[in-house]
Amino acid sequence: MAPEGHRPTDILPGARSVVVLGGRPPLRGAWRSHNPRVIGLLEGTTGMQGLSVRMAAFIEVKHGFDSVLIPPGYSSGHIPLVSTKLLAEMAGLGTRSMAGAILLNPSHGFLYYSAAVTTMPLQADGPLTDPVCPAPSCVRMWEKKKTTPCLQACPACLSGELEDGRVKWMEYHQLRCHTRAQTSSIDAFIMTLLAIVEEPDPHQRKLLALGSRFRHSVENIAFSSELVGQCFECMRDCPAGRPHRPARPR
Repeated sequence: MAPEGHRPTDILPGARSVVVLGGRPPLRGAWRSHNPRVIGLLEGTTGMQGLSVRMAAFIEVKHGFDSVLIPPGYSSGHIPLVSTKLLAEMAGLGTRSMAGAILLNPSHGFLYYSAAVTTMPLQADGPLTDPVCPAPSCVRMWEKKKTTPCLQACPACLSGELEDGRVKWMEYHQLRCHTRAQTSSIDAFIMTLLAIVEEPDPHQRKLLALGSRFRHSVENIAFSSELVGQCFECMRDCPAGRPHRPARPR
């Protein structure tokens, strides 16, 4: 289903299976934070990367099959090496949602995903048959207001329509979300560096180089803390996995 160049066999010749892990949802304390980096950066991706490393190593050492890990960072950016979202969907860990970049698990809602591509032949679980999105409360909200909690939270980034209790169509405007949410990572560093190089005024160029925006970008690169789109506001009021989140902070 993935385009050529982004398939498991493009990563590991002779690949037979992909083992996908889902977990490390943000803690309730993280959802109380007003800083999206706490949710998107500190909570899940590092832990999931460690799990995928250990899983790939276990397959090689214990069972003798070649493996390549796919941590969350491999699937970030506009043109990812591979989509862990698609891998998790095909493995039955969740279904797509109106919050376009998010795959929702039926028990836990929003999760982080990592995976390992391996030459080990395994029986595939297959995708889920029943969609997690929309939830019954979202259907009722759509019937009354023609919107859902995620669409209402991020109308600039998300759009879609429900029909007969199902998602008729949805669209995630990644470039809009990217420019709104990603303000201090690698892309921000490149954009600010270009502005510094092209700035003709020496004084203004110095201000750009020593300013907080450029400093934050450099710090993010130093700590490998890339936030790719997603302010997570669409997930705060999502009914899926609601028991794991506190009420929206005020």
